[in-house]
Amino acid sequence: MDNSIKNFAGTSVPGGMTKRAQSRRSIALLTATSLGLAGGYTALFAGTTGVFLLPIAQSLEVGRGTAASCMALASLGLAVSSPVAGRLMDRYGYQRIIGISIICFVLALLLMGAGPLTTTALGSKTFLLGLLGVATSPVGYLPILAYAFERRVGLAFGIASIGAGIGAALAPLITGLMIRHYDWQTAYLLLAAIAAFIGYITHAMLRRIPAQEQAVQASTDAKPAASLTGDAPKIAFANPRFWLIGLCVALIAAVGLGSIVHVPALLSDNGVSPEMAAAGAAFSAIGLATGRFLVGLLLDLVAARVLAAAVFLLGGFGVALLGTATHDTPYLQLALGAMLTGMLIGAEGDLVPFFVKRYFGLKNFGAIYGVLISLFCLGTMLGPALYGLAFDRFHSYDMVMLTAGIVCAVCAFGILMIGAYRYPDPHLGARA
Repeated sequence: MDNSIKNFAGTSVPGGMTKRAQSRRSIALLTATSLGLAGGYTALFAGTTGVFLLPIAQSLEVGRGTAASCMALASLGLAVSSPVAGRLMDRYGYQRIIGISIICFVLALLLMGAGPLTTTALGSKTFLLGLLGVATSPVGYLPILAYAFERRVGLAFGIASIGAGIGAALAPLITGLMIRHYDWQTAYLLLAAIAAFIGYITHAMLRRIPAQEQAVQASTDAKPAASLTGDAPKIAFANPRFWLIGLCVALIAAVGLGSIVHVPALLSDNGVSPEMAAAGAAFSAIGLATGRFLVGLLLDLVAARVLAAAVFLLGGFGVALLGTATHDTPYLQLALGAMLTGMLIGAEGDLVPFFVKRYFGLKNFGAIYGVLISLFCLGTMLGPALYGLAFDRFHSYDMVMLTAGIVCAVCAFGILMIGAYRYPDPHLGARA
């Protein structure tokens, strides 16, 4: 990999390139990726789904399970397109793929605010949104940093993900305000405008950094692919570690997003005002942002599998706080539960690319990361739908929250079984 991109990570800077200049380029990369995540799929669509759930269900005159299933088809679209996007970025670089995806994402948000109000139409539009907006998610932005940074790569993930957390914290509040004063279709039109504005700025910033210094094209422009170490996709997919990681990722994603999406409804069921229920979604987003930053910071200090197990257990505790809530439960306790469950999704945003880099290498990063993200997306698709169906069946969230807590504990044990890094940081060595 071209050393001109590595000063932030503590590595050498080539002759003629000052440390100050390299530092500016590293900061530019982190700023651009963070801003892109703030105006992309994770913050503006996934982060606001919980606020839209009840208004959409009421408009369509369907149950929460049906509405959540329609919204969850976005995750199916993301799951289908993630491996393809990963391969395309490995081959053509990220600028072109991200630019096209930004345009498609904005158009899809506009479609969400228009057209017929039927479950078929809604499901089709959300599926297209996930399918075509894939590169506005971490699938598009985090591989840039995986290639660009060696040391402190976890910190780079954490800093970049702050944008997604801030966006996901503010978007539900803005969306809730628009829904109360106008309607949910108008709220989606506003989100489309925000996505277009942030997307334009992000893409303009990325275009100003020369490709060889952005490093995502390390496998094509900056350094020959043969010099990158890592498993071929078929070897990675034959490794039991891959599927153990993938299973844990999918299950935790189902618990995390299922809880986040249904937090506003759960709080409403417990007598919380609509304004405070929308704020509950914001607390989930704060947990998401906190999880991403703290996990990113700690990934360079603590073995990823140990850190993941700890996060899964904390998320299980958050699920327990929400699952045992009553009308008399203090709101701060509910907010803490929402934050801890939000941490599950936030932490996985950093853990998944880190797992790929340290257990399967960089040579085919995009292809392998894309498949793991597909499993993550399948979890995020099934989670909200299963939560909604469980509520429709039992008329409460008690049963599904109990199951979710058990899943978190099982996954915490399972992730510890993947062993030490196979491609450790050469400066630090393997960590058990």
